[in-house]
Amino acid sequence: MGRAVLVDCLPWLGLLVLAAVCAWFLLRLSGSRFQPARLGQLHRDQSGAVQSLSFVLTMPIFVMVMLLILQVSQLMIGTIVVHYAAFATARSASVWIPADISDLEGRNCISTHYPDPDALDQQVPIFDPEDPNYGPAEGGLTYVVEPGSPKYDKIASAAALACMPVCPSRDLGLGLGGWGSEGADVIKRLYGAMVPGSQANTRIPRRLENKLAYALRATQVEMRFRHKNSEPPIATYWLLYDESEYRFNELGWQDQITVKVTHDLALLPGPARLLSRRVDRGDGSVDRVSQGIEKVEGVYVWRLDASATICNEGEKPVIPVRYEEY
Repeated sequence: MGRAVLVDCLPWLGLLVLAAVCAWFLLRLSGSRFQPARLGQLHRDQSGAVQSLSFVLTMPIFVMVMLLILQVSQLMIGTIVVHYAAFATARSASVWIPADISDLEGRNCISTHYPDPDALDQQVPIFDPEDPNYGPAEGGLTYVVEPGSPKYDKIASAAALACMPVCPSRDLGLGLGGWGSEGADVIKRLYGAMVPGSQANTRIPRRLENKLAYALRATQVEMRFRHKNSEPPIATYWLLYDESEYRFNELGWQDQITVKVTHDLALLPGPARLLSRRVDRGDGSVDRVSQGIEKVEGVYVWRLDASATICNEGEKPVIPVRYEEY
């Protein structure tokens, strides 16, 4: 996780350093000097002053550069948060998939899945016992897990909760659907218990609801798993059970689960509005900055994504344990 975060943050770090150098150059160009000793006398100073022409000309550009520094810093924080969200979602998958919560989603079963047509190195196992190459083999198949099941929703909620810190707290008119209302009540009680002084501020509960509502709308989760041909094929798992225990949506107990979290990071309105304007270049190249910024329901967003892989380790227990859905 740490290496992936550093690799994704390197371009933003380079841009941040460049913006800081530009800000320093503009300060030197305007003739400004940082004098810490005079800061204490500033509130007592009643005399007027005439700003130099160079400072007046460079001030708007300096403000724009400072806003750019803030925006790049926010993007770096968002990148780290999205990577953590992918890790938290993968960890949640390794916990929820082995759980037994219903007849349709028993141990190591989740939703429905199908072979990924876009995955590389897909090697279909041999099902014919008469084939001389029948049995354990190299390679395997990658399957896509379809959303919409209770387990999938629990796993996806981990991504939304992890992305909440970088979500806007202003009211965007988004509602809390599904488990959102119950989740918001838990978050508010937890926040009140950890920060007792926040109970005096009546705006905090509503702001927490706004952050959760945006996180649920702006965060998507894709889930895949890799089943090796060295194990019995997924399509023949039903042969290992009685007819009453048929599982059409089962995973291997050591299959590698990969989750991809995509989050539309809300940008600062000022810099985003400026950077979203397309620049027509003479050489015909594409303006990738403006192309990457979208306006969704009045909010300028930049799409961030991260992936994490974890082993299922969902070995079935000798004594079945039933988890109640809540």
